[in-house]
Amino acid sequence: MSTAQRARPLTGSTIDVSRSEPVDNRLKWLLLVRLIIVSVLLASSVVVRASTEEALFASAAVALYVVAGIAYATIALGALALRLWPSSATGVAYSQLLADAFIASVLVGLTGGAESVFVFLFSLSVLNAAIVLNRRAALVLASVSFALFTAAALLVVHNPWTTLLPTLLTNGGSFFLVALLSGYLTSQLTATSAHLEVARAQIVKLEELYAAVLSSLPSGVMSINADGTIVYANAAGLEILGARDLIGHQMKDVAAVLAPVMARSASTRFEVDGDFGKGPRVLGGSVAPLVGIDDPGRVVIFQDLTELRRLQEDMGRAERLAELGRLAAGLAHEVRNPLAAMIGCLQLLSIDATADGDNGRLLGIVQREAERLSGLVQAFLTYARPAAPQLDRLSLRALVDETVAAAHHGLVATSLTVLPGSDGVVRADSGQLRQVLWNIITNADRMIDSTGRRGTIQIGIDVAADNATVWIDDDGPGVPEELRQQIFEPFFTTRADGNGLGLATCQMLIRQNRGVIGAQRSPQLGGARFFLRLPLDVEGAET
Repeated sequence: MSTAQRARPLTGSTIDVSRSEPVDNRLKWLLLVRLIIVSVLLASSVVVRASTEEALFASAAVALYVVAGIAYATIALGALALRLWPSSATGVAYSQLLADAFIASVLVGLTGGAESVFVFLFSLSVLNAAIVLNRRAALVLASVSFALFTAAALLVVHNPWTTLLPTLLTNGGSFFLVALLSGYLTSQLTATSAHLEVARAQIVKLEELYAAVLSSLPSGVMSINADGTIVYANAAGLEILGARDLIGHQMKDVAAVLAPVMARSASTRFEVDGDFGKGPRVLGGSVAPLVGIDDPGRVVIFQDLTELRRLQEDMGRAERLAELGRLAAGLAHEVRNPLAAMIGCLQLLSIDATADGDNGRLLGIVQREAERLSGLVQAFLTYARPAAPQLDRLSLRALVDETVAAAHHGLVATSLTVLPGSDGVVRADSGQLRQVLWNIITNADRMIDSTGRRGTIQIGIDVAADNATVWIDDDGPGVPEELRQQIFEPFFTTRADGNGLGLATCQMLIRQNRGVIGAQRSPQLGGARFFLRLPLDVEGAET
């Protein structure tokens, strides 16, 4: 059933006016009522028989005992039949009602015929038929009751039967009137009960729907009453605020920074900073007064904007760096051309054999520094204007093995080991990844060399469900935690001979290949660990 169908109002909908309560349940109540009435009549007979010695009452009491016994027997048989054949409850109900009419006729015949005080039992049988079954059954019982009443009255009459005609017609009319009225009232009660049942079911479904909607929202939803007590909080709200239960607590006690916001009279948006049990967070949302209820209150919808704010700050920083990079790249391009001319001239001058010792030494320093400046400009241009990656499917283990084989001979202070393990297939630019690995390995070797001892570099590969991670560990001095983000910024370096563009270029290249690079402490060697995380080429693997 769709949501629209579940939430459809009663107006215009089809209502099933059939009895919501099964016939067998109503029949059980009928058997209980009959048992009570027969017991009351039997007790009355016993009291009357004990209080008088007249022969008439004695003979009538005996007859009443017999009738009560028959009534008890029919009740017992009805209960047994209902237990053995519950699907035939309607037939059992008809048999019990007809038995009531027959017993009433016997009592009327024994106690004066048309003038008997038990004539009302016929009307009671008709009323029971309307309650237990329906209007048609009530009319059937009214007809049977009229026939039995007429027979009982005529059997004991001593005057011409025409003298009983008004009484017969009056009582017969009352039987049918009771049948019509009780049938009508019962049908109205049944229809009303059906409407109420449908309305109750729809209200329950709407409550379930609204609860499911509020629980499924990724945003937090809370409402407070006039005195600031929280009366509702959904699951997302509890998660964002780092709480298990908020209902019944004061807003100022569980989220003090939100209390002034909730106190505002008009609808408004807000953004606040605070510590909500999960560390410093940024919350944003809107608050509005509750309408349509007697108890005034406020409702607030809020989201955790911490990650969004961080992304916005990163984006702003990236935009500023991009603008600065474009400016600096243009400047570097302009510097490179005259710098190349200067280096060429210096090389020609160095060939002049007439230069004395001091001039030759100074000329060598100028040439060396000019070449270093040229390398710096080239590195900056590579960072500022990187080549677009050529994405191909490649094996990370094969790439690592090739890079290690090439870099192994250039290391001065470390032994390089590739640990056995998993392999991951990614879609990336092999040249750019090789450049990143080479740069990180070279940096690690230089950092260990600066300590004056030999060290170790280990490389491994871990594969998860949707990504693969290449990690490079060393036993060098490591990277302090407060510098693990700064080392990827341009021109930031901790080495005396570094230019601060190596790791920045590595980060830029990894991002171009849809990956992530980071630094942390090596859990095995105790130095630094640099990791490169790239998405697995799942689509390529499936094809």
